[in-house]
Amino acid sequence: MKYLVVDNGGTYIKYAVMNESGDILEKGKEVTPDGKKTAEDYFKLLDSIVLPRKQGIEGIAFSTPGRVDAKTGYLHTAGGLLYLIGINLCDEVKTRYNLPSSVDNDGKCAAMAEQWGGSLKDVENGAAIVLGTGVGMGLILNGKLYRGYNSTAGEISFYMLDGEKPEDPSNYMAVSCSALSLGRIYDEETGNRKEPTDGFQMFEKIRKKDEKAYGIFESYTKRLAGSIYNFQTILDLEVIAVGGGISQQPLLIEGIRKELDHIFSINPCNNIGQAVKKPEITACRYYNDSNLRGALYHYLNNH
Repeated sequence: MKYLVVDNGGTYIKYAVMNESGDILEKGKEVTPDGKKTAEDYFKLLDSIVLPRKQGIEGIAFSTPGRVDAKTGYLHTAGGLLYLIGINLCDEVKTRYNLPSSVDNDGKCAAMAEQWGGSLKDVENGAAIVLGTGVGMGLILNGKLYRGYNSTAGEISFYMLDGEKPEDPSNYMAVSCSALSLGRIYDEETGNRKEPTDGFQMFEKIRKKDEKAYGIFESYTKRLAGSIYNFQTILDLEVIAVGGGISQQPLLIEGIRKELDHIFSINPCNNIGQAVKKPEITACRYYNDSNLRGALYHYLNNH
């Protein structure tokens, strides 16, 4: 059997036709309607993805940002896709396409994907951190996906880096630790007014040790490593898998490991023993496809 899987991202709507084993048979992406658009613009785009494939699929599985009621399909929030707030996505799919569907939060989908044969397989306590347009996290605690009381566990886009600056947007992980922030900060600091520097260009500059780019990258990995350290003091995880397209860059994983090693090596608490154990840092096995694979996993386990 075949399923259509859709990952609602802040930059792209990614989609794939997959089988029940999680194999990708077809894959594509479309530019996400921006914040000036409406829900109808989104569904017109979805029509262009669904209708040509409708006859060959059993159902549709969604990964989407924000606070999601995974049981009903209701979207309490929707990340940057503000036009989807308050919509029951599963009801809309039933009405429009007469197909069963499921929807879950993108960070939670990534964690489920990595638990399903990926970097969190057989891990009792772990997490997937997804670096994209924002920053998401999915938690596996005691072998199970942890949602939290309000289903917002892992919404680390809203994590504050400095408790003394709650009014500063750049003090939140979504702004300063997303994959997009590297190029944005580079453009701001160099005064670039041309085409925005994308991730590929940024890592080309980093590899060539461009002084400005490399300095921004080092600050970026320090912010990520510092946040991971703080998460670890609370969660005591075995493995943290880093996902999103940026995770395919070996330099990123190496950089986070290096900065985390540094934090643990100079920690002044070391003189009273190692109260906090360092987690293993690795890349998500499925990289940018983790959200798709996890969305399918959620669908298969609820239909």
